Amino acid sequence: MVASEDIVLRVARPDELDQVREVLHRIYYPEEGITISYVHGKKHTLDDEKFSLSFVDQGTVVLVEDLRLKKFIGVAIAGPIRPGDPDAMVEEAATTETKKWGDILKLLALLERTADVCGRYGLEKAYHVHIMAVDPTYRGHALGQRLLQFQMDLAKQLGFKAFSGDFTSVVSAKIAEKLGMECISQLSLGDYRDENGEKLFEPQDLYRVIKTCVKLL
Repeated sequence: MVASEDIVLRVARPDELDQVREVLHRIYYPEEGITISYVHGKKHTLDDEKFSLSFVDQGTVVLVEDLRLKKFIGVAIAGPIRPGDPDAMVEEAATTETKKWGDILKLLALLERTADVCGRYGLEKAYHVHIMAVDPTYRGHALGQRLLQFQMDLAKQLGFKAFSGDFTSVVSAKIAEKLGMECISQLSLGDYRDENGEKLFEPQDLYRVIKTCVKLL
């Protein structure tokens, strides 16, 4: 039984880079739909990890901690997106250390360009959730919903007018819908092809559809 008073959500401090990295390795990457569906290898790459950790200094990484066990049991990483980001991501994809991260960047650029959150609502920037994960042994206690709500509240505090995310599993998409987020675009991961027509992802049922959802704040 998980006592709610033992579970605390808070913004990660700049000096907690190692703690965030450990949570990503233990909870997020082993189950992340895009990462484990990649046909040329399921292990995450260091350049992917570097991107994720870059948000710690921005103050937009949220950790969930079990105070009783002194253990981190969840993480959500978010940050601003802007109209020119998809083009910049495609350019960066040509210079990545690994092909996998380059391929993922191009997929993410397509998702962002298709949803066009900033253009759709006439905004200079929006707040976008990139990562959300909860320890499997703590599921069933609405921690994913609490995590997403915490990030939504943080976005409001930071002055953002729109809150979005690319939800890569059926479970995370349902959480987004519970919090009033609207699906504005979706992509079948198994049908995605790169610019050369190559099939790059073989997703399990849970990860077949990526839904981009948004809520105005």
